[in-house]
Amino acid sequence: MNQRLKAISSLVPPGTVLADIGTDHGYLPIDLLKKGICTKTYACDVAEGPLSAAKNNIAAEHLEGKISAILSDGFDQVPEDADCAVIAGMGWYTAEAILERAADRLPSFSCIIVQVNGDTDLLRTWISERHAQIIEECMVKDRGKIYTAVSFCMQEHAPYADREILLGPCLLKERSPLFLEYCRTQAGLLKTILSKRPEDETAAELSRRLAIYESVNG
Repeated sequence: MNQRLKAISSLVPPGTVLADIGTDHGYLPIDLLKKGICTKTYACDVAEGPLSAAKNNIAAEHLEGKISAILSDGFDQVPEDADCAVIAGMGWYTAEAILERAADRLPSFSCIIVQVNGDTDLLRTWISERHAQIIEECMVKDRGKIYTAVSFCMQEHAPYADREILLGPCLLKERSPLFLEYCRTQAGLLKTILSKRPEDETAAELSRRLAIYESVNG
């Protein structure tokens, strides 16, 4: 299992019943069962192809009795006993659509773990606008790319500040070497963009972001 999925796995609380939304090959629920973190998991996908691959991998590990492979569009067919959900490896707008459709169901989950391929600040904005609570965050480098996974619940929480939305409240407190590297990289990219289009209509927003990233290592 790759480093990205291992990072996501580290955010799953022991003893929960996991629903892996968009499971692909089922590697995450299989890993959580083998480690004893979960005693029961659901591998869910909207497409027959990935679900078939997941079923084969589950059978190869002899875990058919503990992992149910379910054809489901988002949370639509997820059983009621699931209390932890993972939505990972997709773009933010796809993940957002899944979350929006399940809005009435989300409060029943102790945590929802989301890892999107970019636009993590939009995920945090979504959480903040709903006065939900970020529980934990994890940043990892996998094959040269940095990924961030965010665990949250729908428990009432004050909206997050702009700095927390861009950087992540938990990551900002931990200030890991990878996080500091990420902030330096983002600041460099923004400087390059601004040098090429200083009069662009987005320059003010880009400058605001640059100031936040630079403040971390400043």
